[in-house]
Amino acid sequence: MDLISIRFVEQMLAKGGDLFTAQFFSAGERELFSGKKRHAADFLAGRFAAKEALLKAFGTGMDCELGWNELEFLNQASGQPYLVRTPRLALYLQPQDSIHVSISHHGDYAAAFIIIESSQ
Repeated sequence: MDLISIRFVEQMLAKGGDLFTAQFFSAGERELFSGKKRHAADFLAGRFAAKEALLKAFGTGMDCELGWNELEFLNQASGQPYLVRTPRLALYLQPQDSIHVSISHHGDYAAAFIIIESSQ
């Protein structure tokens, strides 16, 4: 689980703009973000929280070998977020592992929960 201030993301966007988004978000996430007219910072804050929650679920914290922009959360047609599986994620996930993602926004905060369900 992770919780992040949307204000923090707004400040990072104002300060770093494209550099900030390129460093922390995948091309797919940036494409979704660019289409957001309202609540754009909320969207990025939710994705940022999901990435931090995922690193905690891996048990690595910030010592993960993957870059933040390699961790990609997109949306299904229903709007439900999901983790895009890439070959480099195999360092941390087994093919049979199920990943459950929940992202929520309320007021000044975004929160994310990640559950990794292993068959082992």
